[in-house]
Amino acid sequence: MPAHTHCRICATLLPDPFLDLGMMPLANSFLAEPVDPAREPRYPLAVAGCPSCGLLQLNHVVPAEQLYRDYIYVSATSDTVRQHAATLSRGLVAQYGWGPSDLVVEVASNDGTVLKAFQRESVRVLGVEPAQNIAAVAERDGVPTVAEFFTPATARGIRQGHGRAAGILGRHVFAHVDDVHGFVDGVCDLLTDGGVFVIEVPYAGDFLRHLEFDTVYHEHLSYIALHPMARLAEQHGLQLVDVERVSLHGGSIILHMRRAGVGAGPSPRLNAMMEQEAALKLFDAFQLTAYASRVHQWKHKFETLVSELTAAGATLVGYGAAAKGNTLLNFCPDVAGALRVILDRSPHKQGRYTPGTHVRVAQVDGWRSENATHMLILAWNFQQEIMRQMSAFQEGGGRFVVPIPEPRVV
Repeated sequence: MPAHTHCRICATLLPDPFLDLGMMPLANSFLAEPVDPAREPRYPLAVAGCPSCGLLQLNHVVPAEQLYRDYIYVSATSDTVRQHAATLSRGLVAQYGWGPSDLVVEVASNDGTVLKAFQRESVRVLGVEPAQNIAAVAERDGVPTVAEFFTPATARGIRQGHGRAAGILGRHVFAHVDDVHGFVDGVCDLLTDGGVFVIEVPYAGDFLRHLEFDTVYHEHLSYIALHPMARLAEQHGLQLVDVERVSLHGGSIILHMRRAGVGAGPSPRLNAMMEQEAALKLFDAFQLTAYASRVHQWKHKFETLVSELTAAGATLVGYGAAAKGNTLLNFCPDVAGALRVILDRSPHKQGRYTPGTHVRVAQVDGWRSENATHMLILAWNFQQEIMRQMSAFQEGGGRFVVPIPEPRVV
């Protein structure tokens, strides 16, 4: 697999990675049964920071066809995502005045959970989802979906068949895109003159401040901040006009882009956050090196905590067979070895085994048969939702282990 050597936004030559997690399996490549570790594909997983625009990005890229044509993650298993979809759709429809004649296109629309919320707001919708198995689920649920990657050619086809879009939504997909310029070209071709491109993505500032290194996996090619995105927008005749902070996925931002000169210009909260980002110098080379050091310090603390619990007689299970959890467990294999099982609500994952570490995934009541005393919340970005769902475990004396940002028992 060739190295990714130049910044995907500004084409600057990238320095050596500041964070190297070694050779890792693909985070969503769950197994039907354990295999010989020597036969399981692994790929370099490391992050470099662009010294010019500040974009953080992987230095190797696994082909998208390999990652996404058959996919295992579905949005509908999360109550939090469904609630967020309802809030997001109401807010955008009110802010931009969309109605029944307006088309909202979501790129990487998954099982249609978010677009269903827009349907309830009486807006026309169309999904674009490359995972053919997941796109079929959305279609069955009444969400029209194009089972393709979003490219300029896909955008032209949508424009010809459905008209131009008043809103194009990319929720937690833009960080997965290698050819960001081709993606934005497609957006510009499909968007109405007064339309808005809305990107929701984990914020690189939170990634660095809160030690969210486990969000690094091969699907996440970029770690997004405001200044790189403003530069990208400008290159395509767009302008970054607004930002909203949301707590989802450990701290995310919702970015609004419009054609340059359309609307009122950058919002006060965007200007304030841009100034804050510049003042903090989040992407200074020294700070990035210090970040990597903190990750290795965290690893020692986390492994020590789990070792002490098991030495004291604790029985551990995990909760959340999430991609981030697989990064964490492959980085800390001794912790993976201490888990009896990992619980997950998704029937697509139950009965399978985690990539690299080969921990079995079970239904969420599996803690009972294991007589678990402690539950490691691997999907820590849904900590509160998981603790509510597992109230019976807690009421029976069970305790939760939360790994990020600081390993702790709650």
